[in-house]
Amino acid sequence: MEAPKEDIITIVKGYFEERHKIWRVGDLEQRLIANGYQPQVASREALMAFGNFFKEKKRKDGVRVLVYLGLAAVFLIRILLMSNKIGNVPEVSGFLALTAFALVMGLIGLLKLFQLREEIVSFRDLRKL
Repeated sequence: MEAPKEDIITIVKGYFEERHKIWRVGDLEQRLIANGYQPQVASREALMAFGNFFKEKKRKDGVRVLVYLGLAAVFLIRILLMSNKIGNVPEVSGFLALTAFALVMGLIGLLKLFQLREEIVSFRDLRKL
């Protein structure tokens, strides 16, 4: 087998700097194999890179998810406290819209984190690493 053309760190950085709709460990693994790395080494390195990437995303996006879900809970409590008063229809409607927005944004972020974690776990199980 030929010698690797690029350093692993350079390839991994290049992969994560690109914009992806869906992050796939297999894509990074194939990129490493295409650059001359052994399949076992490429699998291990891709898995480690995605593990580090997930930790970073969890730290950054996890906080955002918690903020959105916390805001949704606060808005929902506000709606429940306002609902017994008559004549607050515009205010209740506004808080309902804010609650729906916060819930949707929080759940979307949560699903993205879950999808990334499942991608890593399924790759690890598939490769038996």
